[in-house]
Amino acid sequence: MKPMNSPFQEIVLVCDNTRPPGAPKHSCGDHGARAMRKSLKKALKAEGLWGEKVRVLMTSCLDVCPKEGVICSFDRGETLELVDADTETDLVLARIREMCRD
Repeated sequence: MKPMNSPFQEIVLVCDNTRPPGAPKHSCGDHGARAMRKSLKKALKAEGLWGEKVRVLMTSCLDVCPKEGVICSFDRGETLELVDADTETDLVLARIREMCRD
């Protein structure tokens, strides 16, 4: 392995795991994860933050499976937070903007 420096100041992880219909466990992908990332990417690109300071990366299952919502990490996986993609995308965007301040 060869160490590399990340070109990004911040990396936000968003679970986008999707299980087959009828699976006994919840899937973040079924609760708006992909649409939330798309919205975040569009806004962050317009502000010149995407790719310069931050990336929002989709992950597979983080194995904490809440009954609804999307699991996100704003500190590269050290802590996890439950986000409602339908109502809290603006809060996530505000949090990312704050993280990217110099």
